[in-house]
Amino acid sequence: MNISAFLMGAATAFFTIFALHILVWRKRRTRFQTIVGCIMAVWAVWCLKDIVLTFPQMYTPKVLNWIMVIDGWSALTYTVFIAEVVMPGWMNLRRLLLFCLPFAAFNVAYAIWPTEAVIYAFTAFLWFYAWAVVIVGYVKMRRYLTYIHKNFSNIDEIDVSWLRPVFLFAIVGQLTWLAISYYAEVWVDAVYYVFIILMWCMVLHYSWKFRPITVETTERDTGNKLPFTNTLPEGVLERMMEEQQLYLRPDLTLMDLAQAIGTNRTYVSNYLSQVLHATFYDYVNQLRIERMSIPLMKEHPEYKLEYVATKSGFASMSTFRRSFIKITGLTPGQYNNNLTASPNLILE
Repeated sequence: MNISAFLMGAATAFFTIFALHILVWRKRRTRFQTIVGCIMAVWAVWCLKDIVLTFPQMYTPKVLNWIMVIDGWSALTYTVFIAEVVMPGWMNLRRLLLFCLPFAAFNVAYAIWPTEAVIYAFTAFLWFYAWAVVIVGYVKMRRYLTYIHKNFSNIDEIDVSWLRPVFLFAIVGQLTWLAISYYAEVWVDAVYYVFIILMWCMVLHYSWKFRPITVETTERDTGNKLPFTNTLPEGVLERMMEEQQLYLRPDLTLMDLAQAIGTNRTYVSNYLSQVLHATFYDYVNQLRIERMSIPLMKEHPEYKLEYVATKSGFASMSTFRRSFIKITGLTPGQYNNNLTASPNLILE
């Protein structure tokens, strides 16, 4: 119980500190950051209320049932967070209140009929609700990832691939929560608190600089210089990229390329997928590696890799490294070492 009480206090302090940092000390914040701060504040209150279990004669089935009924509302924080990541702006006050209705209904039901049947029904509801959030969230995440790879060359601050381990943590968390619901043991509570601290540490780490974007379902026209056809004339896109070295722009988007060519981005996207068999993200980063990074590394082996990445149009070393490995099969450092050992090395 002492260990459990310590972890409850640690979790309360953890969420309180981050809530204060985001909502009070951080003067400039986005809507997403504000929502994350509010979620931290809610979790701080939830963890604080659990400290009542450490009081004498309070670790009883009746108290545990009420805490479970209240804790069920935490599922809403996952819903709001995932919705704001993959569908920014979709969750508003009206939708949030609608999501709250079934939780409020179960709370009222248990207040009127404090029976195990209500607890079992609420547990079943939360289990299916959690899986629905995970499944819908995963589908939306895949759609989001497809969209950004088709439209952006720099995805460092908008990438959501880090949600995959979050979903895994969410599933494990639900299993742990279910174990707590049916097998009330102090050590299980302790494991759960360690788990939620680790999970939210991971979420905060990956989403600290995250900048969600809205997935557009319609295409905007760009004032055509070329006639609007189902396909682009062969070679126009490649020539434009080479002549103007558009791939060196760190934040180049599909819309920018479409405007440079004078056509609709749908046609550019179709050309990339059907003719070049690549996404916009992969195509641009391949040009950066092959047209700038590798020649620069061969001509100036003394240059730092950070400088090479910047000159090649990469906004971060992580994207530079991933793209370099995908193209060459080697890390930039390994490629440099090979160049030093074999100066005549040529990329095949």
